[in-house]
Amino acid sequence: MADWVQEKLELFEGELVVFKRPNSPNFYMRVYVPDERKHYQKSLKTRSQLEAVERAKKEYKILQQKIAKEEKVFTVTFAEALDGYAAQERLREQRGIIQSDWYKKKNTYLRNTFVRHFGEGRRVNDVSDEEMGAFIDIRLKRCKRKQTIQQELVIIKHFYRTYLLKKGYCFKIPEFPVFRVKKTDRARREDTFSVKEYETLYKFMREWVKKKNVSNTRISQKKYGKVENKVKVMNEWEHQMECHRRVMLRELILICANTGIRAPKEILSLTWSDVRVERRMLQGLYNSDKEVEMLVAYINIGEDQKTGARQVVGLAGAYFARLKQYYRDEFDYEPKDTDPVFMEMVGRKKYMPFERYALYRLWKELIVAAGLTRIEFTLYCLRGFYITQSILNGVDVTLIAKNCGNSPSTIYQSYEFINMETNTHNIIKRRDTRKEIDYSVEL
Repeated sequence: MADWVQEKLELFEGELVVFKRPNSPNFYMRVYVPDERKHYQKSLKTRSQLEAVERAKKEYKILQQKIAKEEKVFTVTFAEALDGYAAQERLREQRGIIQSDWYKKKNTYLRNTFVRHFGEGRRVNDVSDEEMGAFIDIRLKRCKRKQTIQQELVIIKHFYRTYLLKKGYCFKIPEFPVFRVKKTDRARREDTFSVKEYETLYKFMREWVKKKNVSNTRISQKKYGKVENKVKVMNEWEHQMECHRRVMLRELILICANTGIRAPKEILSLTWSDVRVERRMLQGLYNSDKEVEMLVAYINIGEDQKTGARQVVGLAGAYFARLKQYYRDEFDYEPKDTDPVFMEMVGRKKYMPFERYALYRLWKELIVAAGLTRIEFTLYCLRGFYITQSILNGVDVTLIAKNCGNSPSTIYQSYEFINMETNTHNIIKRRDTRKEIDYSVEL
């Protein structure tokens, strides 16, 4: 008998060993797993030999069930499994099977929400049906849109089915509670700008972008550490950069609100080769009987974006033209086809795309300065505004969906309330029953 083994008992022809260690009062069990070439060892947490034997037999039975189902006894933690799953999905992304945005979304959700709830060190086959049900119930309470939970379940099930089960780290997917997505959840109104709020925004920006109105002192809308960190006194080149970024933000807002392009990823990915502008005679905005000349923008969205390659058409040509002329007049620079449309022109990031952090910061400062406080407006509200106004203008939903890179069903579900508002006249109108009475003939 080895020095580290005391009171050794062999069961099932020596396959199960119950023993004591010299440095511990409790009994342990030990089983050799041939397929994985390892010994499985576990504390039985009892000093009683009789109780230890009974617990060891139960644990041995569970192990044999796992082996019979070809489930690995020595499974992995969620942290280890996520690394393997991420590598698998990265390969699928490189092969063009899934989009990069979907890969990132799955990876972010699993790491920051799913695994954070259960713990990175938790074994993947150690989550019970009850625990999974409790997790889904928590998500149902926290998420405003129940459709989000449906998408999360797709991600979790794919993680289990294509990786954990396939690799043998667990033998079944935990059961998920059944829940129903109500129609009110499916057709929840997407909060966005009203026409009046959008008018307030673009009129405010006319003065906001002027150099004389850009202060040398910037007050952050977020607190960072010490109180003095909230106030930033800009030097000359920082002030120049701030002025330039305000001009870019104005054109970005106007383009997004008139095309439905996603911000920030799609809009910031554009280069000048992606944009084509044409003159068209179109019906006037305020005088429908008269046609006026307008600049129509044709924008190519790359295949690496969320919904793949598509062409977006919108009345945003004037904003692209104004921005390009601005580069010429302000910086004596002729933008090249390969240059970003929204390009930093001051500081260490000169000629690089508009910095996202600066975009978000400026957006928040602009919204606060414009006094738009009804809701917490985000850049995505510009897309919602475009879709809402397009529906109100009578544009076919199929065309809107194609322009925005959505499915028509998504537009119908998210903006169903608009159809009700636009068809109010048809819903409340009444026929002339008096004429029906007068015209009726008795035989």
